[in-house]
Amino acid sequence: MHARHIMSSPVTTVTPQTPIDECLRIVEKSGFTVLPVLDDGHNLVGIVSEGDLLREKFRAPSDEASVTASVTMTSPVVAMDPDVDVSALASAMLRSGLRGIPIMHERDVIGIVTRRDLISVLTMDDDHIRREVQHRLDVYAGSPKWSVTVADGAVRVSGLESGDAESGVVAALAETTPGVTAVEFG
Repeated sequence: MHARHIMSSPVTTVTPQTPIDECLRIVEKSGFTVLPVLDDGHNLVGIVSEGDLLREKFRAPSDEASVTASVTMTSPVVAMDPDVDVSALASAMLRSGLRGIPIMHERDVIGIVTRRDLISVLTMDDDHIRREVQHRLDVYAGSPKWSVTVADGAVRVSGLESGDAESGVVAALAETTPGVTAVEFG
């Protein structure tokens, strides 16, 4: 499984000039625990976590001018490609101590993977995976057309053979479901 399969997208970002109070409101409203920091050229220059924001908010005297994200952000930031394997992503997250890692395509931040995203993948059971894959296939087909079973993350789609015209689309829909380790037909 790759980062693109579990990342949250679109991503809520801030600038280095964003005041800490506004960052805190964005964290509360968006539900993200980390916010990538982009400069005026949309370059990733840092990342700020809810912990960073809280620490700075309670450290700064209340009469001090508004403190911005540039003061508390972590820089340089660890960012990864959407095709990186989830295990490499988890390893980088643990090594860096970050709660989230931005996912970039070329120069653009296209998603973010947080610790919560990783926990969701690790706790996926076969029944949950089956329901999600079945739902995706039913929506694609417009009605129940195929039957899905799952064993240890491996999906088997009955009623379709690997050479059938729709098998590529069905495989893609199943493979992008968090927790899926393989897709078979027959």
